[in-house]
Amino acid sequence: MTEPQPGFFEVLYTSRALRRFKPDPIPEEVLFQLIDGAIRAPSGQNAQDWRFIVVTDPAIKARMQEWAMLGWTRYQPKYAEDPSLIAQLPRAQRLSLQGVHDLAHNLATVPAIILVTGLKGRHGTPGGSTFPAVQNLLLTARALGLGGSIFNLPMFGREALTELLQVPETNQVYCVVPVGYPTDRQGPVSRKPVRAVAYRDRFGQAWEFAERQPDTGFQERWVPRPQER
Repeated sequence: MTEPQPGFFEVLYTSRALRRFKPDPIPEEVLFQLIDGAIRAPSGQNAQDWRFIVVTDPAIKARMQEWAMLGWTRYQPKYAEDPSLIAQLPRAQRLSLQGVHDLAHNLATVPAIILVTGLKGRHGTPGGSTFPAVQNLLLTARALGLGGSIFNLPMFGREALTELLQVPETNQVYCVVPVGYPTDRQGPVSRKPVRAVAYRDRFGQAWEFAERQPDTGFQERWVPRPQER
């Protein structure tokens, strides 16, 4: 029996950055839906200069894993040298770093890796017309039972990567998004309350309505309890 797709706000409140995936291939129809969802995002001057490279070739993924491993050793040399130290970190930091470590070491087995590019110099704020599409892609993935996250460690081999994928000089790679059916679960995420990050009219000025709301915001309105699923 196929589970019903979650509604928009459930997707929004339960999307996690997931970095461990089953080897199951992603059907072409689902890959198409990911990109079709991504391009519904707004684009500055309606330029729509985003381009997406959907990588499933094992040889290309293997090269990307090599660059990701290089990125990991430079990004976290301490933990690259002794991964057991990750277990000593506070939970939130431990889970995040362990996920990055695992993805760097297993990138070649991820079913699909999507690279997002855009025209150089096309917009006053580089990436400002690209990353809304990336967020659309990640939310679409969540709605379809997939997981993913931005994972830019393969870009430590940027020049070789762009040459391998034949990205023209007029374009730049903004981010790398591995996607697949996750082995970890989606679920409510822990976030600072709205009152701690949003102000009214002036920076630092309290927003009275937000001050009265629970720390979890409106999450309980949209995330069904286990017995309701």
